[in-house]
Amino acid sequence: MNVPTTVTEAPGALPCPCGSGWSYDRCCGIYHRLEKSAPTPEALMRSRYTAFALGGLGSYLISTWDPSALDPTLTSASLDRRDHQWLGLEIVDARTAGARATVEFKARSRPRHAGSAGPDQILHERSRFRRHRGDWRYVDGIIDPPPVDSPSRNAPCPCGSGKKAKRCCLR
Repeated sequence: MNVPTTVTEAPGALPCPCGSGWSYDRCCGIYHRLEKSAPTPEALMRSRYTAFALGGLGSYLISTWDPSALDPTLTSASLDRRDHQWLGLEIVDARTAGARATVEFKARSRPRHAGSAGPDQILHERSRFRRHRGDWRYVDGIIDPPPVDSPSRNAPCPCGSGKKAKRCCLR
């Protein structure tokens, strides 16, 4: 994929962060602008990843969460933060069975705070989805256990968020 290098090219010509090979405008942008709902759990997962990668789309993330599974303490503002630079998404597996589905993915990231040297982090999750009023919604995800050399659950998270590891990347 070629990334436009001049200011005169339309923003929609930029490649979508989800790695689909489509432009953002023709891929996840149509879901973020609410022109249509994601037709599959994988498309919803890609659009949610892109929302995190771009930032500023917390209200979209909340609107795509299953209402019965949404943590009431989450806000658009808290989801708008860009504490990580998202570097790539790999869909490992996607399965649908009626109104329920799972999407397994790996997302590479790097913390955005000062002094955040070190290797890229990999979030490996099996996300669960279900249909709610005809649209796919994110329910929750099971994150693969971190490597053995990870911090204890009560230690500060190595991503630098300031949270305990159990409330952040170990979640």
